[in-house]
Formats: sequence, structure tokens, C-alpha cells
Amino acid sequence: MKRGLIIAGGPVSLGLLQAELAAKPDLVIAADGGGKYLLEVGEFPDLLIGDFDSLPSDELQQIAAGGSEIHRFPVEKDQTDLELAVAAAIQNHVTALRILGGLGRRLDHTLANIGLLQQAWQSGVTASLIDTTQELYLTGDHIVIPAKPGWALSLIPLTPVAKGVTTLGLKYPLEDAWLYSAATRGIHNQFLTAEAVVTVNEGLLLIVTFQED
Repeated sequence: MKRGLIIAGGPVSLGLLQAELAAKPDLVIAADGGGKYLLEVGEFPDLLIGDFDSLPSDELQQIAAGGSEIHRFPVEKDQTDLELAVAAAIQNHVTALRILGGLGRRLDHTLANIGLLQQAWQSGVTASLIDTTQELYLTGDHIVIPAKPGWALSLIPLTPVAKGVTTLGLKYPLEDAWLYSAATRGIHNQFLTAEAVVTVNEGLLLIVTFQED
């Protein structure tokens, strides 16, 4: 398994970033302004990618001097910097991908970034959007979700219906259930074991794990 870490330009906890780096991912990619977070913790990405409209030129030069590979794109383009970073991770044969800085202030960006989880899944990559209080995963077949103390999870269809949803390791189990995007049946479940297993026969399911209040 080849593990990748992307740091995007949205809000990033430096403590969480350091914890992710301590896990020694095989490939670290910064998407434009995400590079500044790495500089703040004294690290350099393997790859810096974007149009660099949100990364000061002196920080760009500092990252280049640190030996990072730089991929520059025009400001006027059809993809966000994060989409370009996800594409680069896929091209580098990453099989598990964690993305920091993809959640937060902009709902439009957050929704689009959830779509990038689908793009990764369609390429055979298990990807997640993470911050200090929530982690988002997507599946259209089978996924194992690790539990954290004090965290719960919700299952949200991204297609009109997710068919044949079966879960293991949850307080409220599902067996061959149909979950609908226009209903709320999958909201707020609890872990009973160290991990939960979610299987979907047809459709796409977003799994949101979150720290309970």
C-alpha cells in the first residue's frame, strides 16, 4: 500500500499536520497555499502543485530551494489546485490518500472536494478529507472505518439511493438496507468495536466520522 498526504489551502491544524507527517506517508503533496503550513512545521513537500495565487513568491522559492518538485499551472484553469493534487497522487500510484485543508470556510469548495473523494474511489484510491473534529470517506462497495474514542459516524447517500447497505460494529446495525438522499436514516450512529465495516451493493455512500460534543 502506498500512502499519500495532501495539504490543501483551507484551514489546517498544525498539530494534526505534524501527526500525519509522523506517520511517514510515502508521498506528500502541497496544493498551492498548503505549502505554507508545511513551512510552518519545518517540512517540505515532495511535490508542490498549483497556480500559486495564494502562496507568496518568497515561500514558493523557499520550497523550491528545499528540493520539492514544482508543478505550476495557469490561474485560469478548469480544475482547482486540490483536484490537480489528487490527480497527481493517482498518477503516482497512491492507494490510500488523506487530505488536510479540504474542509472549512467555503461550502462550495467542501462540496466539490467531496466529489474528489469519488474521483479517487473510481481510480481505486481510498481517500479521506480530515480535520481535527471530522473525517469524511466515500465508498460504493466496501470500506473499513477505524473508530476513535468519543467519535460517532453518519452514513449519507450521494446518489438518490444507496442500496444493500450492511454495517458491522455499529450500535444501530443495517442489513441490506436502502438509504435515501432525501431521508435521514443514516445520521448519527455509534461505534461498538475498534472499527466499523460498511458495505454498499449499489450507489455511493459518504461516511462522516465526527467528534461528539
